[in-house]
Amino acid sequence: METCVTNKIVSEKQKEATAILVMRCMLSSYSKQNKISFEDAVLSFSNSKTYEALFDYDTEIWKEGPDYLMSLYVEENKAL
Repeated sequence: METCVTNKIVSEKQKEATAILVMRCMLSSYSKQNKISFEDAVLSFSNSKTYEALFDYDTEIWKEGPDYLMSLYVEENKAL
């Protein structure tokens, strides 16, 4: 499925690349703020509903920035 962003077609490959970049940036900040290793942050995040939502391109979370992604992840963790 392709998405139109400001009249340009965005492929699945581009969505995935964008989601990965947003995730990496968010996890870098998250790991520093929480004084955990980047690897531990990746392992924790990859088991979250926020991770699933990020890679469900219909949610369009991949279009948002790392701060928004972190806010979703923090809220999910508060609920646990």
